Amino acid sequence: MAELFLPVLSHFLNGNLWTASDGRLRYRVVPSLSQEEKDCTLTAQVWEGPWAYEFSTVEEEKLFPLSEAGLKVMRQWLGDWRETIAQRPHRTLDEDYERRVPPETDPRIEEVTKAKEK
Repeated sequence: MAELFLPVLSHFLNGNLWTASDGRLRYRVVPSLSQEEKDCTLTAQVWEGPWAYEFSTVEEEKLFPLSEAGLKVMRQWLGDWRETIAQRPHRTLDEDYERRVPPETDPRIEEVTKAKEK
């Protein structure tokens, strides 16, 4: 299977987040910058599609160092999740719709709105 795409390190060092998909895997990566390089991290979250972040339940969140090595480990972790999700039975549209998180009940909506305003 092809390697998952992640932006280059400078994308995250400039404070940019990344949201993408690969098959039914959805993932979001948010950098946390600090004056000390050793304290900079990437927070990665994964969930199964088809819905966007705002309408989904995150299945796992994990921290990685904001470095080339951290990106490499994250890519492997995301690849493992891609395989896990790909092995699940496909759902019908009705089943997927039942899993959809109503936006008015999701506390992350405020977080996403603030991120878009920056």
